[in-house]
Amino acid sequence: MKFLVGTYTKNKSEGIYLVEDENITLQERLFNPSYIAVHDDYIFTIARGGIEIYLNNDLIYEDHSEAKAPSHIFYEPTLKMIFTANYGAGQMSSYKFDGAQTKKLQTIIYPTNSHAHQAYYSQTLNSLLVVDLGLDTIFVYEVDKDLKLVHKRDLTLQKGVGPRHLVVSEKGDIYCLTEHSHEIYHFNNKFEFVRKYQTLDRQFSGVASAAIKLTNDNKHLYISNRGYDTLTHFIVNNDGSLTRKKVYNVRGKHPRDFGISLDETHIVVGNLHSNNLSIFSRNEKNGELKFLKHLYVPEPTCILFIP
Repeated sequence: MKFLVGTYTKNKSEGIYLVEDENITLQERLFNPSYIAVHDDYIFTIARGGIEIYLNNDLIYEDHSEAKAPSHIFYEPTLKMIFTANYGAGQMSSYKFDGAQTKKLQTIIYPTNSHAHQAYYSQTLNSLLVVDLGLDTIFVYEVDKDLKLVHKRDLTLQKGVGPRHLVVSEKGDIYCLTEHSHEIYHFNNKFEFVRKYQTLDRQFSGVASAAIKLTNDNKHLYISNRGYDTLTHFIVNNDGSLTRKKVYNVRGKHPRDFGISLDETHIVVGNLHSNNLSIFSRNEKNGELKFLKHLYVPEPTCILFIP
């Protein structure tokens, strides 16, 4: 297995780490690279007040024009565009990726109380979806021929649920995880609300849902639960509905993010408060997990598998 780990650098972490099997090395020495994306040999990372792009360990582009650092970064290869969501500033930005000649294209500032948490482009829906935890809204945009974002519609969730991250299936089903209410909101490919699912069998105080991931065969969905320190496994049925199958103890504290290996035989969980990674083997047929071991990486916040 080979993957990158983005981190906070508030205590002992120094930046982005590369993990190959059990060998852990510092890939980039950076301040708070808490979310990252990759394309070929490029690493895209959020940085203080914007983004930085690295090629073979060399900084080739940086933008620090925003008041606060973004919370999420996403690269879309079909458009050669970068999208960021800025939780602290309540805005999102788009960039045209062109190596060292990358440039910012657009910034959209949302109303008061916005906490834009994720920007996700779906090729199936031909749409950019921006998840705003503060406004309980998913903003949907089209990208026109000039790479300008054109507002398409809003998907409104119940007030106070706190939508955090989402995934989109190959059929266009949208599954949005809420941080505060511990639910998955399901919308179909026509952007119509279908239903919502509880991620746990009952409500627990102090729990904050975090990451949501879908397998390549679109048959299994996993989400992480901070505070309750678990992963929940859902089966995705043929009609797009979900069936909760099992809840797994991650054997660590505060699972902020996790990643599914490229061959989908393992899941790696980043436990922020216990400064470690939990490694699970994964049954490719039924999606069941088995804990294998821990690895020490300080303050993990993003897990990204690479070739």
